Amino acid sequence: MKETKKRTLYECSHARVKSDCIYCFKGYSLCLRSHNGHPDISRLARGQRLAFSVCQSCPDFDCMGPPVPPEERGWLKKKEAK
Repeated sequence: MKETKKRTLYECSHARVKSDCIYCFKGYSLCLRSHNGHPDISRLARGQRLAFSVCQSCPDFDCMGPPVPPEERGWLKKKEAK
């Protein structure tokens, strides 16, 4: 069976960063585990995968282009992120 491509925040034009959080401009809670519904920016800094379940069926998902390749994600070196 062919695996379907997951939607990621790297592709959505509604993804925003403010202070130390990543959030959805449309108001969706991205991460139920955090106290405010927003994942920490450290995930972005490390280049981690940002494919949240709420994004997969989001009616407001607005793809702004192809996904960012894993090797171009994040700005921390692998050693620093550990």
